[in-house]
Amino acid sequence: MKILIICVCISLVCFNANAQLGLLGKKPVKQVETLRERPLLVVLWDEGELDDFNENIKKALDLAWTFSTDIRYISKDEWKTIYKDKDEAKKYAHLYYTKKMLGGNAPDHSLLIGLVENKVSTHFAFTPHLGLADLIFSLKNIQIDLEIGNDYKNKMKEMGKNASKFLNDSLETKTVYFDEANVSKKFLKKIHDVYPFKYEIVSKEEIDDAILNKDSDILFFRQVVRAQRPLTKTRTDISGKTTAKTASMNVPVTFVYKASDLEIISGVGMGNDIGIKDVERFLSLMDY
Repeated sequence: MKILIICVCISLVCFNANAQLGLLGKKPVKQVETLRERPLLVVLWDEGELDDFNENIKKALDLAWTFSTDIRYISKDEWKTIYKDKDEAKKYAHLYYTKKMLGGNAPDHSLLIGLVENKVSTHFAFTPHLGLADLIFSLKNIQIDLEIGNDYKNKMKEMGKNASKFLNDSLETKTVYFDEANVSKKFLKKIHDVYPFKYEIVSKEEIDDAILNKDSDILFFRQVVRAQRPLTKTRTDISGKTTAKTASMNVPVTFVYKASDLEIISGVGMGNDIGIKDVERFLSLMDY
């Protein structure tokens, strides 16, 4: 039974091979090495359009980006010019932010990365807040998924073993943060009886501070939104009639992270709130 619980936890991290909920699919996986090799064009917003994004994305990339080395900052106009030139477009990768949903691509308020010539990005991270810690967090998650690529099965097995060892060796000395905005009154009543180690109910800002300070004593539960891709699906029936349907979106998945380096310990559940069962699954990793 415990092994089954672990398998469920691991499956929440990777979902499935063809990326129904935002992880890499067959086509994007083939783009990963090309993405790594190309210069990365980071698209800045025009002055006054998006408060602090330009400054924070530069700092976040400097602090957290290791996937590729050649980073170049460009304006929207420069980006559009390159995109329209088919030959130039094939020379670059790009990283950009959208406030609106991009059909077949990503939800609104997402950070996207891909090859310039492709309409659909290689990957994205839903990023509703644009503080420095938020952008570091999204960049880290993008890189985790890119590095996993199509080797997700082996990576997940390795993650389960590493998580068990880490928790058995260290959990007693760590403090777990739970975001007060993502827990219920029922959770607050039961958590003391379920979780035997140190924990705190904190604000998002306190978790952000732990991330920025790379606090090695802090673990935290956080929900990451996955979205089904493509966002708009078309289907042709036997009569030749084609219909379009918007896919389900915004599926919150709860992961546990180390604040020190944003390494994922494990996925522990799905739903709008962090639940007691998520905590129980987390503790069950110690028996893996």
